[in-house]
Amino acid sequence: MKKIFGILLSLFIFISCGKNDPVTPPVDEPTNTTAQVEETTDAEKPNRLIYSQASEAITLDPHDANDIYSRRVITNLYDRLIESTEKAEVIPGLAESWEQIDPLTLKFTLRKGVKFQNGDEFTSEDVKFTFERAVTMPRVSTLFDMIETIETPDPYTVILKTAQPSGSLIHHLTHISASILNKKYAENNEAISREPMGTGPYTLEEWRGGSHMLLKRYDDYFRGLAPIEYVELRAVPEENSRVIAIETGEHHIANDIETIGRDLLEGKDDVEMREMSSFGVAYLGINTSKGPLQDVKVRKAIAMGIDRDTMIEALLGDGVEKANSLLGPGVVGYSSTTKPFDYNPEEAKKLLAEAGYENLELTLLLNDNTTRRQMSEVIQAQLREIGINIKIEILEWATYLNETGSGESDLFLLGWTNSSGDADFGMTPILHSSNKGTAGNRSFFDNNEFDELLELAKIELDPVKRAELYAKAQDIMNEEIPLLPLYFLLSSSAIRTNVNGFEQSPIRMHFFFNFSF
Repeated sequence: MKKIFGILLSLFIFISCGKNDPVTPPVDEPTNTTAQVEETTDAEKPNRLIYSQASEAITLDPHDANDIYSRRVITNLYDRLIESTEKAEVIPGLAESWEQIDPLTLKFTLRKGVKFQNGDEFTSEDVKFTFERAVTMPRVSTLFDMIETIETPDPYTVILKTAQPSGSLIHHLTHISASILNKKYAENNEAISREPMGTGPYTLEEWRGGSHMLLKRYDDYFRGLAPIEYVELRAVPEENSRVIAIETGEHHIANDIETIGRDLLEGKDDVEMREMSSFGVAYLGINTSKGPLQDVKVRKAIAMGIDRDTMIEALLGDGVEKANSLLGPGVVGYSSTTKPFDYNPEEAKKLLAEAGYENLELTLLLNDNTTRRQMSEVIQAQLREIGINIKIEILEWATYLNETGSGESDLFLLGWTNSSGDADFGMTPILHSSNKGTAGNRSFFDNNEFDELLELAKIELDPVKRAELYAKAQDIMNEEIPLLPLYFLLSSSAIRTNVNGFEQSPIRMHFFFNFSF
C-alpha cells in the first residue's frame, strides 16, 4: 500500500502541474452588480475570508442551478421559508412558524420587517411569485409540482394547497431552489442568474468569470450582522493547488479535498481537516438511450468490469465507503439492502459476448477534477481487461454539464448531493423519465415501473410504506443500471485554525453567516 501511495502522490503532483492540462476559460467578462470593487484580491483587505472549491458557480438563479458549486453561493444570498442546518435539522427561516392544517394544506406565518437587499419589503406576494415560477422551471419543477394553489390572505400569511398529500414537500422547502425571490425585482430583471437579489446575509459584489466571486455582507440582514465582511470564492480545479493554498495560508477554507490531499494535510500546524460522510454519491453515469448501452447486458458488463473496492482503496483511502445506492445513508428512503452487481470480470466478458460485442469503443466524459481524472484512468484500465476500450475526454464544467445533458455522451463521472435529505430529491431529478436531459436525467433512463414507484412514494405519508416504495425503486436501479454508484461522497474541507464557526455538513453546504475570525 505504501508503494501505491507513493505512485499516486507522484501522479497527484504531476497532474496538478502538467502544462497540457485543460484550463477553465473565463465564463464571460466581469459582472458588477452593485459598485465596482477595486483590488478585490488584495490580501490586505480587512475582514475577508477566501473560500475555494473545485469549480465555479454557473448560475445564481435558484430555479436553474443543479450543481453544488452554484448552490453553495445561492444559499448565502437568499433565504428559504424554512431552513436546514448543517446537521440537516429543519428550523424557521423567512417563516417564523408553520402548521399542517390538513393533509393537503400547509400554512406559513411570515416574519415581519424583513428587507430584500435593495430595500424592498419581503411579503407573501414574493413567496407566491417564487413557487409559481419554480413549477415552470425544468430543473426544479418536480420538487414543487404537487402545489396546486398558493393563497396569500394577507402580506404575512401563505397557504400552500397540494393536489395530493406529500411526504416530501417539507424537505423540498429547505432546498436551495425554494429560495425566495423578490417579485418586483425578478419581474423586471431577466438577468437574475448574474444579478441576484435576495434577503440573505451576503450580496454579490463582483463576479469575474474564471477568477473569483466576491460577496459582501448585507448590513440589514434580519438575523443580524455577519462577522465576516467579505467572502471571496475561488474556483481551483486542481486539488493539489487547493492543498498548497491552505497550507501557506493563502486560503482560509479549501473544499472538496477527496484524495491523498487529505493525508498530506493531516497533522499540519494551523490547518484542521473536517470531514464526514455526506448525503451525496459519486457515480458512473450510463446513457441508456445510446447504441450498445441500450442493452442491459452491456450495462451489466460495465458494472461487473469495475473493481470499486480496489479503486476506492488506492485513490481515496480510509473513511470513504463504497456506495450501494444513489441515496446516501441518512437520507429519508435510503435502503441498506439494495446492492449493485459485484466485480466479476469473467461474467462481464460472457455478457458482452452474449450481447454480440467483443471489442467495444466508448467515450467517458468528466470535468477537470483531480479525483475524477484518476478514477477515469482506473476505469479505463479495468474495462480494457473485459474488452471495452474507453476514450477519456475532459471538459470545462459548464460545457461538461451541457454535453452530458445533450444525450450524445456514452459514460460520464458525476456526483449528486442530496441537499434536501429526502429520497424524492435524491432520485426523481436524476432518474425519472420526465427529467431526461439537462433537467437531470443524463442517463436518459425510462422505466415505467420505476417512475410509478417514485410517484407513489412522493405522495405517501406513512414513512414505512414510503421506505418500501423507495427500496423497490433502488433495486430496479441496481438491476437496470442507468448508473453505477461508486462511493458515498465525503463532506471534506481543510480549515485554517483562525476561522471560527465552521461546521461540516452532510449536504456539503456552508453558511458564511456563521464564520468569524
